[in-house]
Amino acid sequence: MSNYSDRRDFLKVLIGGTGAAFLALHGCGEDTSEIQRIAGPNPQTILKRQRFSIAHQYVRDKSIVGAKNNNVPLKCDVIIIGAGASGLAAALTLHDAGYDVLLLENESQVGGAGIHGNMHDIKYPYGSVYFVDYSDDIKEMCARTGLQPLPAPEDAVLHKGELIGNFWSDASLQSLDVSQIEKDGMKRFRDVLLNDQMVPSYPLPRVLSQYESELDAQSAKEYLSQYSSPYLETLLDLYSRSSMGGTLTESNAFCLLNFYSSEIGSEFGKDRFTFPGGMNALYKAIASLIPQEKVMTNHLAFAIENTKDGVEVSCVNDANEIRTVKAKKVIMTGQKHLSAFMIQDLPDAQRTAMMSMQYPPYATMHFTCEEELFPNHIMDVWTPEATPFCTDIICSNAMQGTKKKYDHHVYSIFGAMPQQQRSVLMDDQAMAKHGVDIISKTMKYLGKSLDSISQIEVFGWGHALAIPFPGSHNGPAQLASARHGNIFFGASDNDAASSVENALANGFASSKEVIQSLN
Repeated sequence: MSNYSDRRDFLKVLIGGTGAAFLALHGCGEDTSEIQRIAGPNPQTILKRQRFSIAHQYVRDKSIVGAKNNNVPLKCDVIIIGAGASGLAAALTLHDAGYDVLLLENESQVGGAGIHGNMHDIKYPYGSVYFVDYSDDIKEMCARTGLQPLPAPEDAVLHKGELIGNFWSDASLQSLDVSQIEKDGMKRFRDVLLNDQMVPSYPLPRVLSQYESELDAQSAKEYLSQYSSPYLETLLDLYSRSSMGGTLTESNAFCLLNFYSSEIGSEFGKDRFTFPGGMNALYKAIASLIPQEKVMTNHLAFAIENTKDGVEVSCVNDANEIRTVKAKKVIMTGQKHLSAFMIQDLPDAQRTAMMSMQYPPYATMHFTCEEELFPNHIMDVWTPEATPFCTDIICSNAMQGTKKKYDHHVYSIFGAMPQQQRSVLMDDQAMAKHGVDIISKTMKYLGKSLDSISQIEVFGWGHALAIPFPGSHNGPAQLASARHGNIFFGASDNDAASSVENALANGFASSKEVIQSLN
């Protein structure tokens, strides 16, 4: 395993058996234009990942070897830990209300799961792709920054070599080569998704209704059994792994119904919105409204403690310099399992609830080729015959919002991995081999040659996505996100279900709760 320095240094390695030369770029810089092409076999593979070595040292291992103390504390009204969608929303709300905020972010840039890459002038998402609720808060931020979201192009399902658009229409379902019993079951499932009273909502209620409790207690697979359609279960297992981080067995019916109800297409009034390269444009726009001196990237918060006057946060930068920040309140917008390690005096029950949250290792694989694999009006192609190696293929050219003709086409595959494969994301050779293997199998499935690919990029997410496991919504999530003294929680995993909407809603809600507590 490499000894990571989290610097912008490059490592050239030849992977045996894959014919791929790769570069390891530590950290998550957003532009690959600085990378020199290397001699050797194609396709060239670039590795990027969330920074993990400093978090492992300070948060997991509680080691401060080599640390240097800065004895001059910083002071502010509210500290916000994490500059993803939740943290940015909270920081902006507090700044607008006149409070002095300080935003601490471990990565080298803001945006959380909404960062993007760029190949051949085509932006593509490393994580968050689109949103479905064009809320008043998002409209206000877009208006303030002159940002305009794009209607997200439609999806399609690749069924026995044929692309099927408007998949959930009666005509498309009837065209499937499955039994009539299955077709009828899929129509019944679709009709449930169109009934607002049958679809539970987020943010997660503090107390669930009986119906919501039943959906939370069931696995998504148990729920779907009533529709007697193996094809439906195969298709939605792809969706669950790609969008919810776990299989149908690992995810609950509550989240499946809520998330997938927005996926059945604009034909049914289910509109989605995006930006070139995914959600990065929105998150950058929010960040632009916050004074830049109030945003400290490359700063890992590793210890938080309630005090009689407020709260103290210890953070460390890349130079191994530890600094204390004193404030009246703090909002945690990182993953709950990290909070369990960072907060010194948590009640045992709350710590247990935090540790019950599940976060799969997750890799997103991106590749560019001159050949157009799918029509440019399709954003996402679902591949039920390519399980288990490929769930869906995102077509970034369709997301650019311009009719410009590109010489290259960028495609992405998002894939949650089993928990026991987490170490793959920390090992350069294993990570590169994993990414190239997935793309090789996908290209073979499509009947295309790997030689047509000019560049591959693999991004490793260590703990970015919360799995909405059965039982997570009825107690564990609420307890894990409960206020603890001067410490508030505003992350997407407050709902044990990661999405743009949940992240923003919890960021706004936690900041308003802090304002109320300060008044």
